[in-house]
Amino acid sequence: MRTIPLAPTLTETISLRAAENGSSVAYRFLPDGENESHALTFAELERGVRGLAARLARHTSPGDRAIILAPDADAFIRAFLACQYAGVIAVPVYPPMPFETRRNSDTLRAITRDCAPTTVIYAAPEEYRELILARTPELAAPYWLDATEPGDDGDGFEPVPVSPDDLSFLQYTSGSTALPKGVMISHRALMHQEELLRQVGRFSTDSVVVSWLPLFHDMGLIGNVLAALYNGCQAVLMPPPAFVQRPVRWLRAISRYRATISGGPNFAYELSVRRIPPEDRAGLDLSSLVLAFNGAEPVRAATLDAFTHAYRPYGLGEQVLYPCYGLAELTLMATGSPIGTGSVVRSIRLDALQEGRLVHGGDHRAVGSGRAMEGHRKLAIVDPETSLRLPEGRVGEIWVAGPDMADGYWNRPQESEQTFGARIADTGEGPFLRTGDLGVLDDGELFVVGRLKDLVIVGGRNHYPQDIEATVESAHPLVRRGCVVAFGSTAQGAERLVVVAEIKPVSTAGELTAIRRALGSAVAAAHGAQVGELLLTEAGTIPKTSSGKLQRRACAAAWERGELTPASAREAEAVR
Repeated sequence: MRTIPLAPTLTETISLRAAENGSSVAYRFLPDGENESHALTFAELERGVRGLAARLARHTSPGDRAIILAPDADAFIRAFLACQYAGVIAVPVYPPMPFETRRNSDTLRAITRDCAPTTVIYAAPEEYRELILARTPELAAPYWLDATEPGDDGDGFEPVPVSPDDLSFLQYTSGSTALPKGVMISHRALMHQEELLRQVGRFSTDSVVVSWLPLFHDMGLIGNVLAALYNGCQAVLMPPPAFVQRPVRWLRAISRYRATISGGPNFAYELSVRRIPPEDRAGLDLSSLVLAFNGAEPVRAATLDAFTHAYRPYGLGEQVLYPCYGLAELTLMATGSPIGTGSVVRSIRLDALQEGRLVHGGDHRAVGSGRAMEGHRKLAIVDPETSLRLPEGRVGEIWVAGPDMADGYWNRPQESEQTFGARIADTGEGPFLRTGDLGVLDDGELFVVGRLKDLVIVGGRNHYPQDIEATVESAHPLVRRGCVVAFGSTAQGAERLVVVAEIKPVSTAGELTAIRRALGSAVAAAHGAQVGELLLTEAGTIPKTSSGKLQRRACAAAWERGELTPASAREAEAVR
């Protein structure tokens, strides 16, 4: 296996693929999740990128920032890669849709003020631009470049030379309770990550990726779109709403295009069990899958079991499901397992975990997120207070390092030093990235147990919110799956456990009372903790990221401000 990237920069990778794999299909687009609108070969892609880069270069200088607002996958990919050819730092962001959502507009405004773009590359009707400008006046100053307008083919334009240490793009954090931060991803870090993914996933030019993940986000962008470009294989892309509306579209695309690699957060597998009835599974053939990654949120053993049981009759391999762990500050992937080894699940004692220890023999099932890849990654579990390394079996903060570590946060030198410059106190080993995540090692396997800032301490015991959330989800059939948030509050002095749960419509006050009792009893029995406040809300209340991850701190902030409306008893159709 290679230990160095195929090319030193993404810019050179684009040209390399056009030269070596020009006639091969790079991307296929399924705008409705079912019907293919068109496909692009690597040569066609490069011509489109070159033409757009020539236009972009007329309005920018190398090192400028360009915000990309393009819901359309084809336009987004060309815009992102055109930035590489023009030597411009790409800033992919989530289009603030729906426009009336203040939080989305506030995030875009904060990103704009932080990165000071000279250009906005967009691909949408003119009214789209007008609506954005009405809510984001900061974007009135940059030049707006329509990626869909016909232009020249870029003949005569030469890509701007860049070095591996130059920035490729800024990956902004979600900014759920604080201002979003721009993670600086260099060409060096990006290419090392792509080479790691190549080795882990055993990519070849015959590989086929199927994805519904948001393209502006690191998992969708780096793990799917750029992985296909780097390896000279094809990616089949559908928009996230197409999957969420009908999850079977994802599995049908895997079956139809004989995908070898696909995946998403845990909730994607949950939806694929719960919202695809047996009659819709007829004709599926998942036997082509070599790797189905599961990352970006806590991986649940029950979900892995249910998905395997549901789709084994349709060709799903026993060792295909691939739990992993990563974060934007490390470009994407931090830990994983050798391909084909399957999931690692341990039965452990929850009471010991609450005390900061992993002890075998209990009835709590924890899923491993893989290992530090030898020769590529350093990983340590560290006491967050003393910065001393902890032994296996002890819970601490996850610290990681590797050649794909980001360069820091844009225009935030102090925060960058604190997060990316950590060292083990007694040895000076480092620098490490402080992830802010809590984890524990067991025979080299990493088990991620929660976020340091999300930890709830009640009665002197540590409680990890995702464990409480899983208990609440299963406590009553009217609780919506994947729509429960647990957090701590000190608003009344001592820390209390607060649970916010979305429920399906109910018709009587008695049903609400029954749900509350069931949830409180379940948490007390499973975790030995009393719920200080339980808020039942209607569907769509709890904030999530565009990829479906719960935003606990944003939910807690909304609860503290009194912005969450309690569910009421009313006659209504059930929410599926």
